[in-house]
Amino acid sequence: MDKDKEWLFSENIRLRKWSDELEHKEKVLQEEKKNFEQQKKALEIGFKKLAADKETFMAEMKKEKAKINAMRYEAECEKECEKEKSFHHRNKLSGFTGPGFFSGVTGINSLRKRYKELMKIYHPDNKYGDSFTVACINKEYEIMKEKLSTK
Repeated sequence: MDKDKEWLFSENIRLRKWSDELEHKEKVLQEEKKNFEQQKKALEIGFKKLAADKETFMAEMKKEKAKINAMRYEAECEKECEKEKSFHHRNKLSGFTGPGFFSGVTGINSLRKRYKELMKIYHPDNKYGDSFTVACINKEYEIMKEKLSTK
């Protein structure tokens, strides 16, 4: 009977140790579960923020694309306007008789002098310069140069 009591006592101690170990493991698992839940909440918040940032980014991208398309359209319109202006300028200059930039010029030297004076005034790099006016001056200069050269 003493042996049985000893065995029961040792079995009781073994079972308590095992029970204590299980309780400890259960506490560790509960702490880990709590940590995982906190991490899960943090990740869910992060994903929601990422989704909101993505929507904001996509909206900004859409606006930028619209701006770029508008700028491309404006550039194309400007090109077309320049083509049209160039076409009209060529047509206007084809039958050019001249507004009289060189009226009163009698010799080739006075023609060159007057041309230089006009370029100083009307060159497009100057404040009141104009490329169309310069084109008119150049056309009239060529006409006058041919007339004065044949004399």
